[in-house]
Amino acid sequence: MSHLDNSTILVTGASGFIGQHLIERLSAIKGVRLVLLSREPRESGRAQVTWVVGSLNDLSDDFWQGAGISKIDVVFHLGAFTPKVKNDANSVERIFADNLLGTQTLLAGLPSEVRTIVFASTIDVYAPPISNEVLTERSRLEPSSLYGASKLFCERLVSVWAEERGCQYVILRYGHIFGPGEEAYGKLVPLIIRQLLAGKAPTVYGGGLAERDLLYVQDAVEATIRAAQAADNVGPVNIVRGESCAIRDIVQTLVEKSGSPARINYLRDKPDGHSLRFDVSMMRKVLGKWPLVSLEDGLSEEIIAFKRLSDGQ
Repeated sequence: MSHLDNSTILVTGASGFIGQHLIERLSAIKGVRLVLLSREPRESGRAQVTWVVGSLNDLSDDFWQGAGISKIDVVFHLGAFTPKVKNDANSVERIFADNLLGTQTLLAGLPSEVRTIVFASTIDVYAPPISNEVLTERSRLEPSSLYGASKLFCERLVSVWAEERGCQYVILRYGHIFGPGEEAYGKLVPLIIRQLLAGKAPTVYGGGLAERDLLYVQDAVEATIRAAQAADNVGPVNIVRGESCAIRDIVQTLVEKSGSPARINYLRDKPDGHSLRFDVSMMRKVLGKWPLVSLEDGLSEEIIAFKRLSDGQ
């Protein structure tokens, strides 16, 4: 029996990249009722799914009463302002309103005694790694962006709130998650796929030697659901693959999987940048092991998703 069976589950950020995949998995759990927060009206199509329209800053007692929600057992708090391009990482007004005030308003307005709250944080809370440093949950915390700082503050906000109420809490620091649904982001994988499908040569800084740790979105969802069903408080835990790959190899795989004849354009006058490597032992200890989707298969799935979008399917 799942710890989530017959629960009423609130998912903020339900229409976001990870949220879309999470609610598909949650929908399959026995007797679950999903309450999904969205800024835009949506049709559920399922009796056990209720979409509620609003922002995080709307979530007062009156809001929940108006929506007919009197009980919530589990909260997956994925909703936030997440930068889609690097220049948005210090967007003061959006980050303050959505991430800080939004999280505080959510916690203050929850309509019942919540059993578990899962908070989606980020590896952006860490200081940039030094040389060949492998990042763990004990690595130095020094966010280089306002976005990362807001997530670090909210980690503490959620844990203090939960401890005061005897509520289980889960803090997950998501790494570089990829897969279908991240089309709006200016990150490495979707950026290169867009270039390839447009018939352009993919561009890579330096020699493409910097390494990235990529985890497929379905594995991130698996980790999230496992964490929510743990017997004790969880986290912070880095949600990563634990295997890093050079950017040039990631891009070359995308070229091959897309069937493009393009050759990589290396911008040799640009720095490679730093590598990101993670120790996955905490994630494995707390959440267990399962067979991860391979990098090659995950990249293939994302290319297929992009092609479907371009074909209007």
